[in-house]
Amino acid sequence: MALIDRMQELLEAERAGVKCLDVMADHAADMGRKELFSLFRNDEGKFCAGLYRLLQARGAAPTKNVGAFADKVIALPTEAEQVALLIKGQAWVVRKIDEIPPPEQNAEEKAFFADMREAHVVNIEKCKKLSP
Repeated sequence: MALIDRMQELLEAERAGVKCLDVMADHAADMGRKELFSLFRNDEGKFCAGLYRLLQARGAAPTKNVGAFADKVIALPTEAEQVALLIKGQAWVVRKIDEIPPPEQNAEEKAFFADMREAHVVNIEKCKKLSP
């Protein structure tokens, strides 16, 4: 898969993250969870903007699509189930970043993907600490 295709796929996934985390924050069981989901949503939004910029820098037109993941998370009946699927989605993003061959990336992209990966790993750990 070409780097541009990988970035498009990640952009759609990050948009899905923004969408579902926005809903999760609105319906959070308490203020602490609301703040945590809002923080995650803001991370996803930051990475959407970064991927958009990187795609444009490579001469590609960023997709406008939102991944189907958001609707899958939102459809789950409990916050605990939503968080469990969110963890899987965050781990998927980490795997996709790990699959990008380093020689395909320039220095700016490497730094961006390292930051994006680390944020997702940290957010996975924060999700795992949420009590059901």
